[in-house]
Amino acid sequence: MVKFKPMERKKVGMIFGRIAVVIVLSACTARTGSLPTQLGESPSPTTTATFNSKPISTPEVSATFSPQAAITPATSATLPPQPLSTGVIQPTHLPSVTPGLPAMGIEMYGINPENGLEPVIKSGAFWVRRNALLWSDVEPQQGQRNWGALAGLENEMKNASSYGLNLILIVRSTPSWAQKIPGVACGAVQPDKLAAFASFMHDLVARYSLPPYSVKYWEIGNEPDVAPGLVPPDSVFGCWGDAQDAYYGGGYYGEMLKVVYPQVKAADTRAQVLIGGLLLDCDPVNPPESPPGSGKLNDCIASRFLEGILKNGGGDFFDIVAYHAYDYYANMVGEYVNGNWHSAWNTTGPVSIAKARYIRSLLTTYGHPDKSLMNTESALLCISKDQQCQSEEFASTKSYYVAEVYASALAEALQANLWYSLTGWRDSGLVDDKFQPLPAYDAFRFSASMLQGAVFVGKIDQFPGVKGYEFSRKQQPFWILWSQDGADHTIQLSEAPTAVYDVIGKQVTVSRNLNLTVAPLYIEWNP
Repeated sequence: MVKFKPMERKKVGMIFGRIAVVIVLSACTARTGSLPTQLGESPSPTTTATFNSKPISTPEVSATFSPQAAITPATSATLPPQPLSTGVIQPTHLPSVTPGLPAMGIEMYGINPENGLEPVIKSGAFWVRRNALLWSDVEPQQGQRNWGALAGLENEMKNASSYGLNLILIVRSTPSWAQKIPGVACGAVQPDKLAAFASFMHDLVARYSLPPYSVKYWEIGNEPDVAPGLVPPDSVFGCWGDAQDAYYGGGYYGEMLKVVYPQVKAADTRAQVLIGGLLLDCDPVNPPESPPGSGKLNDCIASRFLEGILKNGGGDFFDIVAYHAYDYYANMVGEYVNGNWHSAWNTTGPVSIAKARYIRSLLTTYGHPDKSLMNTESALLCISKDQQCQSEEFASTKSYYVAEVYASALAEALQANLWYSLTGWRDSGLVDDKFQPLPAYDAFRFSASMLQGAVFVGKIDQFPGVKGYEFSRKQQPFWILWSQDGADHTIQLSEAPTAVYDVIGKQVTVSRNLNLTVAPLYIEWNP
């Protein structure tokens, strides 16, 4: 068990300004390689490559270890000791989330033992995400299907299914004969080839929706709200963006959905179509300065991609909006920011909240308030040029962030929140390069145990300077609380709780007088 050193805290008033797209862009996985690559390089199918510091995956191997028993909290949860106070804000206008389907998920670079399958299973993750299915590999010539190109990925699908992991599979890479922009595989499909793409998706879903694969979640592209000129032509980014269009090409992506969605449903009525995880680089409603201090606002046109889909009538042709949300370590324990969304540890909490609320507002405006949301890439990143990223302070902050982001995901009614990734990008990993657990992994695992089957009850905001949520698990509630303003707080409860835990599940002394810091605490109650 790791113990973190206490450190003196200084108040941090600054908020990071706009972070360049080359830092924010969140690549997923390519087919091969095992080490990270720099933005601007093309991942190689035969050499070790790196991409935006995100490791890339691969060879497949059948799993040989046994599934682990379900994770349970150290002690049983209990019913609340008292009604919620008037300070609790009840959720409104949020789609329901099915109890027992937790938001916990992890992106992997290969769903096999050498890419960390065992620690993922032990983590309590419900979802895994894989960016690995390339249309260009399966259909290099129009009308021909080379399913053999997916032999390795098929083994990964089988592994996910056999261990009860719900796989979100990304489909990308337009073959040369179908490219709207010749030579750009990450870009859009040309209009007269949309029907061919729909036919491919029909056959793909018909083949892999059945056992032993049982794939039900299909994400079309990865960050399509990125323009081709910002990334390599064979990038793992979706690059459907069009900077000359008021909605950045979202309308045309919507045209694709109109053709593809009916064919997916024809192949499998239970299949779920996800909009490719949106980068949503900055807040289009309240744009940040670009660059910071310039006094000139960023137009945030790329973030209007989703509105383009909806404005063009695409709202009936997808099931789930996937988006990405990263925060950045502010070099002080417990502190993080995302200036592009005016979001921070001591104001809004994880940026995922701000993005989810923007998306819901947009969906409601266009008549689709009940669409599900998934944050398919979520993490705390460290971009320091010194040793901050290897410090115990950053390690502890990342573990605190895990607890906060997953609690807020359930509070915001997200269907899933997937950590990017198991081994990480810009020090976001849950495990090290030998798959040994980091404190963030322990925090993920304990969060999974607490949130399994939990239902959001309400926000707890009656304690000044403190942020918190109440949940109920099988009619047995618990709270999660932490200091939001950075100061230490002692709050007085009406009675002593039955148990208190830190983020990695270590028991804390129980008392009516509860000491709160930036380190979140889980609090269980008697009936």
